[in-house]
This record gives sequence, C-alpha cells and structure tokens, in this order.
Amino acid sequence: MKKRLHLMVLIILVFAITASGCSSNKANTQIPEEREEAAVGETFPIVKNKTKLKFLVVQNPMIIDYKNNEFVKWYEEKSNIEIEWDVIPSDSATEKVNLILNSGDLPDAFFGVTFNEEQYAVSQQMFLPLDDMIPTYAPNFEKVMQKHDGLKGIITATDGKIYGLPSWNDCYHCSMSKKVWINKHWLEQLGLEEPKTTEEFYQVLKAFKEKDPNGNGKADEIPFAGAASGGWNTDPNIFLMNAFTYSSADDLKLIVKHSKIETIVNTPEYREGLSYIQRLYKEGLLYNPSYTQNNDQLRQLAANPDAEILGAFVSGANVNIIDEATVGPERYRHFVALAPLEGPKGVRHATHSKYDAAIPGSFYIPATSKNPEAALRWADYLYTFEGAITKKVGLKGVGWEEAKPGDVGLNGKPALSKRLIPYAEEPQNHSLMHIGVDYAPEEFRFGEAVDPNVDPFTAEGLEKLLRDETKNKYEPYVPKTDALSVLPPIKFKANESQQIQTISVELANYVKESAVRFIMGDLNLDADWNKYVESLNNIGLEQYLETYQKAYDRQYKE
Repeated sequence: MKKRLHLMVLIILVFAITASGCSSNKANTQIPEEREEAAVGETFPIVKNKTKLKFLVVQNPMIIDYKNNEFVKWYEEKSNIEIEWDVIPSDSATEKVNLILNSGDLPDAFFGVTFNEEQYAVSQQMFLPLDDMIPTYAPNFEKVMQKHDGLKGIITATDGKIYGLPSWNDCYHCSMSKKVWINKHWLEQLGLEEPKTTEEFYQVLKAFKEKDPNGNGKADEIPFAGAASGGWNTDPNIFLMNAFTYSSADDLKLIVKHSKIETIVNTPEYREGLSYIQRLYKEGLLYNPSYTQNNDQLRQLAANPDAEILGAFVSGANVNIIDEATVGPERYRHFVALAPLEGPKGVRHATHSKYDAAIPGSFYIPATSKNPEAALRWADYLYTFEGAITKKVGLKGVGWEEAKPGDVGLNGKPALSKRLIPYAEEPQNHSLMHIGVDYAPEEFRFGEAVDPNVDPFTAEGLEKLLRDETKNKYEPYVPKTDALSVLPPIKFKANESQQIQTISVELANYVKESAVRFIMGDLNLDADWNKYVESLNNIGLEQYLETYQKAYDRQYKE
C-alpha cells in the first residue's frame, strides 16, 4: 500500500514538473479573467480601466526622467496604460540584460533593449511570437511591413516567426552615402568640367597635382584623399570600384544577383578596379596615407590654415570632413558631391544601402507578460504619423504643429509638420527622442517644413544640400531592379554561426589586407592574383557563401 502511495505521489510530481517546464518555455496567449482586455485595431483608450505595465529600457543621457517625461504622461492619459520603467545603466547594459533574462523575472516588454534573439526567443521560447497578434493588435505596423520592401524578411527569426518589432529610420542621403566631394573652385580655376569617367577623374587629379590650383606657387596640393578609420564612409575603394563592378560596403563585398549571394573580391572586375586604384596611388593622385590615417587627420588636411590643399575627399557627408565653422564660409562652399564615375566598360553604379533604414529588435514582449495585447497596442501607435512625431519631438503645440498651407518639405512637396523645438544634444524631458521604437519613413523626414529658399551651404540648409546632391547625382545610378542589390541583414542559427565564425574573421582580414597590398604594390596583380584567389578558397570562401545562401533563402524567399 505504501509503495503504491509513493508511486502515485512520484507520478503526480513528475507530471507537475513536466507541465511546469512546458509552460515556462511556451507563450500563454490566453487572457486571464482578471486582466484588462485590450481594444483591437486603433481604438483608444487601449484598455478600459487603468493598467500598469513594466518596460525595460536602457538609460539615455538625453532623457531626464522616463516616468515624468511629457510624452510618457500624455500617452498614459491617451492609452490608459501606466508604464513602470525599469531603467538599466548604459555602461553595463549587456551584463544587466543577461542577468534579467537568466533570472526569469521579466518585465512586460523590452523597449529598445537588445539581446540574443536566437538564444532567448527561438531556442528558449522566452518571448512571444507576434505573427498572429499583429493583424489584430498592431494594424499600423502591419501596414508598415507591407509598405517597406524586405522589412518582413529582416525581422523574421530563423524559425520563421517574428518576435521583435523594428525601428525604421529612412535617412535618404545615408542610403547612398558612398560619396566623393570635389573642389569645384579648383575645377573653375583650371577650366575643367566635373569628371564623369575614370579617365577624366585621373586627368583632373593630375591637373590638381601639377597645375597649382590654389595659386600659392607651391606643389602642396593633395588631389584626392580618404581615411582608414574614425570616419563615415571614408574608404576610397568603394566609390572607385563602382566604376568596374557593383560594390557593397561589407568586408567581403557581398551582393545579391538574381537571388544568389556572390562576392566581388575574386572577380576579374574587382582586379581591374584595384589596378585603377593602384595607378592613382602610385602617381600620388590618391594620398598615400589614406589607408593608414584617421578621420581627424583627413579633417586637418581640409582645414589646412596656410592654404587650401585638398582637391577631393571621400565621406558620407561633406560636414564630416569640412565645415563652415572650421574653414569659413568661402572654402566650405568649394566642395560639391561628385556623381559616380563611368568605368572603361560602361559600368557606373551608386551603392544603395537600402536595408540600413531597418533597425531590428526595438520592442519585444516576454512570454510571461501579464498583458501582451495591451503592450503590443501601446507600441503600435508609434508607427503612426502622430505617434511617431509626438514621441520623437514632443506634444503637438509644444514640440511640433501641423504644417500651414504653403509650407513645403525638403522634397518641395506640401509639408506635413513644422518643428517648434530645435534639435539639441542636451538632456530634455519633453519626448523620448529616438529611444525604442523609432519610425521615420522618408515622407515623415521630408515632410518637415523648411524654408524653400534656404541657402544649402548654411547649417540650416545642410539637410537640403545632402538631399539634393543625393537625388540629382547618386539616385540615377542605383540598380533599378532587385536583380542586383546589397545583401540584406541575415540571421543565422547557432550551428551556422559556429560554422562561419572563424572563417568570417579570417576572410575579412585577408581581403582587406590584400586589397591594400595590391594597391600599394606589395602584391603584384599579375603574379600574385591566382595565389590570392586560391587562398580565399583555402580559408573557406565557398563554405562561407553556402552558409549565407542557406540563411538568405530561409529568411527572404517566399
């Protein structure tokens, strides 16, 4: 009898432990009776009675106090949801997040807090898949997914589910930021036109070097320069390589051709591009320290106090190298963007980083959240125009107002809004700025009212300058179809990451070092090329590409 009793108790305990283990790993999406039911669609308030949710967020020096933030308190009234902010310090965020995840005591949502999605969401099922909830409780985000090409694939996890909502910051000029800025004053002094081909560019740089365009009687001119570190897109190779083959910015120059992942670094076209760059380097037309100096040193060349010595430079934006406050208004106006060059075989591309607008992992809901539907509705409002702008700049009438008839945006179309509080990098408490979900599509950014007659070569006109130079000189040379594009963000399973982790680092270092050695002449493009390609294969290039292709097909193929 005792044995039977012990056996029954043991069976009950095993069943209880098993049931407990299952429930801890899977999301419970049923609504408890005591929980406030969230309104569906876009109805406000989100819940009938005041509800408190706990959000995890990283401290940001620009936000004085999350709890008493003007936007937070306004949205609390609108939604009937009070947020209890669990704020963790930024300098130890990774450590704190891992401790929280491993403790099992999770908040109702992670707001702008990143972690290993593959480990904690896919493998351990600690976060809710949102796919089935989005149509009902995030209709605004569903429209966003349908609108932005590739976004759904970008946020889809390796198991085919969506766990995290993204941010989307559509910086137009940033998406085509592999730019060269050329000294138009020097061109005018020498009676030259802006170069359109690689050969014309060579001749212009040669004239900059030899014909004293700064007029001081000294051979002190630096025709063309870049920087190896510390800047934004200051590598001269990408811009120049686009005259020979389409080049991305990642270490292995991966591109997608007709849904097939390829690299350009072992192709004849890449070799031809290196040969052209080597020619500029050997003749002193490309400043030799460009592959060793940092961004500050490039800025010093542009701001040389004795004479203007720089003819052209590489940078995502002119102001990263030369600005009015440093060099004065006259020299600042000398530099304009140079359109992509046409190579000897008619190739002429502008790299389009079209996936950079997407920032995955801005909002996650743990499986233990006491009201996931309400949390998702709270986040969904931030994908509307009103929600996005109010969260970013403050309340209507304080931080922004609706545009008036006749107001125009950066694109020359009728404006959507007018900003009332200028952007400033100092602590404030009227908005959450770019924290967490940050939705800024092109029409929102271009929809901010500007003076249509603003001087582009002033601080107020900078955004217009960058937009116009990009629109007129770079957009025409972006690949016109998805048959050719840069590689979108790829998510790997744990075993795939392990397979290519060491290979990735070794390949990247080898490609970068070899490119510089070919350009400098340490390696010979004729005698050493085959050995270079063979070394790529020996390191594991084929396996690397196969792993990427498998992950790409899983994530993006319908």
